[in-house]
Amino acid sequence: MSGLPSEFLDLVREKNDIVDTASKYLTLKRRGGSYWACCPFHNEKTPSFSIKQDGQFFKCFGCGESGNVINFVSKMENIDFMSAVELLAKNAGLQMPSDKDASEMQRLKQERDRMYEILKVTAEFYHNNLINNPNSKQANYLKSRNLSEEMIEKFKIGASLNYDDLIKYLLKRGFKAEEMISAGVAGREKNSIYDFYSNRLIFPIFNSFGDVVAFSGRSVEENPEHAKYKNTPQTLIFNKSETLFGYNFARELKKQHMLDSIVIVEGHIDVIMCHQVGITNTIGCMGTAFTPLHAKRLKQLVDNVILCLDGDSAGANATYKAIDTLKSSGLNVRVVRLTGAKDPDEYIKKFGKEKFLEFLENSIDCVDFVLQDSAKKYDLTSNFDKNNYINQALNYISKFSTPAEQEIYLNEVQKLVKIPIDALRRSMNNTAIAVQAHEPELEQTQENLKDKYIVDSKILILAGILYKKIKNVENFSGFFNTDDELSVLYRYLSEKINNNKDFNASMLFDNFDINSKSLIDKVINFNFPQDELFNKLLNDTTKRLNIYMLEQEKERIKTLMFNCSIDERDGYLKKLQEITEKINKEKK
Repeated sequence: MSGLPSEFLDLVREKNDIVDTASKYLTLKRRGGSYWACCPFHNEKTPSFSIKQDGQFFKCFGCGESGNVINFVSKMENIDFMSAVELLAKNAGLQMPSDKDASEMQRLKQERDRMYEILKVTAEFYHNNLINNPNSKQANYLKSRNLSEEMIEKFKIGASLNYDDLIKYLLKRGFKAEEMISAGVAGREKNSIYDFYSNRLIFPIFNSFGDVVAFSGRSVEENPEHAKYKNTPQTLIFNKSETLFGYNFARELKKQHMLDSIVIVEGHIDVIMCHQVGITNTIGCMGTAFTPLHAKRLKQLVDNVILCLDGDSAGANATYKAIDTLKSSGLNVRVVRLTGAKDPDEYIKKFGKEKFLEFLENSIDCVDFVLQDSAKKYDLTSNFDKNNYINQALNYISKFSTPAEQEIYLNEVQKLVKIPIDALRRSMNNTAIAVQAHEPELEQTQENLKDKYIVDSKILILAGILYKKIKNVENFSGFFNTDDELSVLYRYLSEKINNNKDFNASMLFDNFDINSKSLIDKVINFNFPQDELFNKLLNDTTKRLNIYMLEQEKERIKTLMFNCSIDERDGYLKKLQEITEKINKEKK
């Protein structure tokens, strides 16, 4: 799957225990033979995320996600398989093997690495520009915003002073024009290329590991003819739908167990000013709409967020949309609406850090916020407006609150609309009713039941082989002579055994496409009875499975007899007799 030697992947998994690795992200509690936590991949209050240390794999019984330590890190860090392997290899002090075949994945890795290098060098160039030109428009702009040298260094803020210095510098460093364009640092005009962010103040955008993946260039002209901000387009390593400004610093706080909540602001300067006064759990959405991917990244760090977007009409609309996205991802969302300043940067400068912290402390639950804020848009003395408001409010309450919370919110609505609470409860019940279309269940014919039994029997046998409860693997080869996923798994395990190579459940995730609907997933998560009962069950299952297979062969021969010659008929009859004798023998 990865182009990497299986022996190397085995070593990476061996050196990175899944429980130790997961405990860096989750609070694990041991129960029985497993470790449990609330699933980081979906919203839940009762832990259904389980890790088996002996098998070195995880399984969520709520959303169905499963995998080994590589899959876990890939999902948690939102990186591809190869990047997860690299991260774990580095953690274990292992050197990544070279790939002489230069596969497509290796080619993409090289392109990705080259892009990271260009962006790193470009960020250093821009930063040095700013430091070495203290009287530039960009430097003067930062002074006017009262940003400290410490913050300029922390966020590696830089400056582009013209159209071509960066291009000349990168060419001298050995980078090609096409590489610069692909990385998003150069644009093309006719037959020449130019600095994409020319004459702008530069904010590097970092991924969760602190690598530069993009830039945002702000104009410092008083009345710019062009766009105020110019941002890196989508590239091989940058996706604006999942990148948040300052996320790398929040992740470091999480690793130090110093992160309980995240404050979400809008712009780069807002984030930097908050960090400057010590509110370092602040990140920015960079003026873009929140996406489910943004919410997923936040959920990997915290359960609680405070929205503190700009106080203008655009900020209000962004707040409503952000609440929907964040709440739908299972985050607890609170909201503050700034008064007396247009954004957090201005508020802190006018009223100070302590007043801003007090403002954050007084944030309100997002549903309360929507109920109170949306009421201002209606004339609640008008029956028409009142009805519209009630419909909107009840729909929101139904969507984003538990039955216990609903009673609290209904009381808030009742105070505003002045109608009996029972009437609101009845309307609430009607709002919550959703008609779900169910597909008709398949008729459980005898054939369907037989097919299901065969599959279940194969799963039992393969689980016994995988967890080394079955030694005579070759005795079952007759059951796995097709090309379905269970037969492929049987051949994989048989090959390991025949070559005296060890194996475990964790290895399967690197070699098979496994999801919650996969039959191999059922093998990995097979629930074993006690050994004595399992052995009896295996014996009975093997007998019944043999009978089913023989009966299938019997039916196949009967079909062949319809179009056979007289000479062939005698041979088929002899085979039918032999099969019948075998079936009778199995039934004894």
